[in-house]
Amino acid sequence: MKLEKYVDKSKKKRKIILISLGVIVLISISLLLYKSFASFTESAEFPIMNGKVDYFGNSDIYFVFYKGDDELLEEMPQKDNEENLVFDHGECDNGASILWNENEWAPLVKGLNKVKTKCSLYFEEYVPTFDKELVKCGKAGTGAAECIKNNASLDTVNLMTDDTSEANIRYVGATDTVNNYIDIGDKDSSGAPILWRIIGVMNNITNLDNGGQKESLVKIIRAESIGDFSWDSSTSGINNGYGVNEWSQADVMKLLNPQEVYSGTPTIGGSLYWNRESGNCYSNNNEANKTCNFTSSGLSEEAKNKIAKVKWNTGTFATRNTSEWTASATYEAERGSHNGKEQCTSNGGGTYCNDEVERTTTWEGYIGLMYPSDFGYAVGGSVRETCLGKSMYDYAGESCNTNDWLKPSGNTWTMTPSPNSSDARSVFLVYSSGYVSHSYAGFADEVQPVVYLSSSVKIIDGNGEKGTPYKTELAS
Repeated sequence: MKLEKYVDKSKKKRKIILISLGVIVLISISLLLYKSFASFTESAEFPIMNGKVDYFGNSDIYFVFYKGDDELLEEMPQKDNEENLVFDHGECDNGASILWNENEWAPLVKGLNKVKTKCSLYFEEYVPTFDKELVKCGKAGTGAAECIKNNASLDTVNLMTDDTSEANIRYVGATDTVNNYIDIGDKDSSGAPILWRIIGVMNNITNLDNGGQKESLVKIIRAESIGDFSWDSSTSGINNGYGVNEWSQADVMKLLNPQEVYSGTPTIGGSLYWNRESGNCYSNNNEANKTCNFTSSGLSEEAKNKIAKVKWNTGTFATRNTSEWTASATYEAERGSHNGKEQCTSNGGGTYCNDEVERTTTWEGYIGLMYPSDFGYAVGGSVRETCLGKSMYDYAGESCNTNDWLKPSGNTWTMTPSPNSSDARSVFLVYSSGYVSHSYAGFADEVQPVVYLSSSVKIIDGNGEKGTPYKTELAS
């Protein structure tokens, strides 16, 4: 009886020992498997090494870091490093793969089921570009000016703040690099949208639709010319038939705007573009004219409702000196107190300076033309700084013209008079070869309407590309 009890106790003790040993073995195996597999497939917490002789040392994973394809780095670049290096891609052997955690600035190795795995991480220098997917202003709609200002913080290549006291935001660069197309509701005869392009956000604009408040408004230009017309024409007895360089009474101003912004109803050209009508338009000196038709290219009612009535500047330089025509100096002259006739009058006048039209340096209306300074400030690329220091008369050199999206396909009018001691008929023109000079108002050159969008216009979709332009609507 005593022996049986002893045997039973011995068996139980042996059984307990065996079970305990089995549990220990299972735990050890589990820990080993976890260490060699699970920790490396699910966690980024592993020693990062970049040894010179011993690849692995005491680690099961070895990292090598590269700048570009083949420049070996001593260590992994830190986040926000001085060289502006960003992660490009990673490669591992033994079937493992790399995921990159941008927030943690760390790699995550997946599928690491063998020891001694080597991974290569490649970093590239970040060059800011326009992110066409990121820079949308929101399906729900964002105010047009706010949208472009937001974009400027993301697109540091084609959106830049100018050096004026207003610190306007402008699109800059070659025409094929600038995604600034916008649809304000016009359609051609086939139903396709008639596109405009955004010059930028102009600050301290007097919005007459909003009680004369100073606002930041989006300024846009028709993407293509509406035709070639006289800026202004006259009979042979006035400035020898070559027109008068005063915007407030110019024939092209009357062509573009509603009758409410000028007195009288011209028998030729008046409000045809604004009203989407056809008729005759001035096309040369001595009041020569031709037929013109805007029934499929003029403004739609939808577009007109999105245009603000503002105060425009129509000043100019005191004298004609081409060396002074930098973008910044021209911008100041446009907002100055000089007009297109004062120098001619002070020098005795003459056949080309005998008009009796009162001169002004501001004008209130809906549709104007680009300023010479708009063209000057649109230059971008690596030549921007050099070009902004040059006269726009010399923009055909230094690649200024090929890096300026406002370079026209044909000689194109601005709305700024050009002073001269011998005539009062000259107006600044942007030539197709990409520089600023002047021409006589009576001649026929290309016309590209320019407007400011109402502060109630929202951008609801699009990314500015020609095929997917910004879409607009009025805030309800």
